[in-house]
Amino acid sequence: MADLWVAGDDVYNTMRDIIAHHHPDLAMHDDEILIVFKEKASEVDGTKILGKTAKAAPLLALVADKKYKFVITLAADEWSSLTQAQQKALMDHHLCACRAQENDQTGNTKTWVQPPDVTFYEDEIRRHGFWRTSGAPASDGVMQELFGD
Repeated sequence: MADLWVAGDDVYNTMRDIIAHHHPDLAMHDDEILIVFKEKASEVDGTKILGKTAKAAPLLALVADKKYKFVITLAADEWSSLTQAQQKALMDHHLCACRAQENDQTGNTKTWVQPPDVTFYEDEIRRHGFWRTSGAPASDGVMQELFGD
């Protein structure tokens, strides 16, 4: 198993700044998001997995000093190679997955991990275009932008 460690203050400050500007639903929960680094990125079919967002397991509350709602795991080797702007974008990506909604009547907060808004395969788009939305075929320029060479 790869080494894991808790992110430093600089990463948490980046997270809090993004929450303050773009994620008001998380403002009351920023101290309930655990950010950890793992040594090396996983790979799936040659694609590096830069991070993962998950609901915090209840078991974590037994060993942690607080009850976390989310755990964001980042690949340290990839994080360190990103520019500051890319790091911010990656953190925002993971925060977009963290959702919280307070029930006005009970005051309880429901939290969940939201799947991405767009999910498709390169082969699907090549064969059928953007069939889920406009139905338009994908131009070479769009395919290059989405999938690279």
